[in-house]
Amino acid sequence: MKLYGIKTCSSVKKAKEFFDKNAINYQFIDINKEPVTQEKIEYWLQFTEAKNLFNPRSKAYRDLNLKGTNLNTKTKTKLLWENNSLLKRPICEHGLNGEEKLYIGYDLNQYNETFL
Repeated sequence: MKLYGIKTCSSVKKAKEFFDKNAINYQFIDINKEPVTQEKIEYWLQFTEAKNLFNPRSKAYRDLNLKGTNLNTKTKTKLLWENNSLLKRPICEHGLNGEEKLYIGYDLNQYNETFL
């Protein structure tokens, strides 16, 4: 399992705490140190729509005036990989052998149902 985010994000801290508390192994990828690639975002788009990857509460989202815009998927993908701070966090890749799933954001109920 891989957990993408930044160390200072409160939602990422909650997700890490959940996994640590429940002795669940995961690999943490700090997107400030290892930016998410275009290929990775395109992979994630197999599981969700591009709009779900955006964090509308982020400063970058507000600075780029993205609220209410109607961008195509190609443009959204380009924005996300050029500016990883637009990504909603955490993003958790979970699963093996064709059973991969993607969880975006931290939801305690979803984590309990999925990982415990």
